[in-house]
Amino acid sequence: MDLKTLGRNIRLTRQSLGLTQEIVAMDLGCSLNTYTKFERGETNIPFTRLAQIAKYFNVNVAELVRESGEPDIRNIAAEILDIKRDIQAIKNILER
Repeated sequence: MDLKTLGRNIRLTRQSLGLTQEIVAMDLGCSLNTYTKFERGETNIPFTRLAQIAKYFNVNVAELVRESGEPDIRNIAAEILDIKRDIQAIKNILER
């Protein structure tokens, strides 16, 4: 697995949970700069930190290190959340 794929998986998992990079970095006790490098695949992630991230997201490490060709339910979940937000925004506009 390359770092870019790992970083993408972490980013997609975070986004599917509706969390910001700032919140995750703060909750994990690392700097925003360090965390964003993880998501961009610019730096190695120590296994202990990877395990901490997985636990924080309530997933197992295997889900974060899976290859890109494997199915990713979080992509679908993130898209559903985006659609729900769009629908709510449209409802709010129509109710005015």
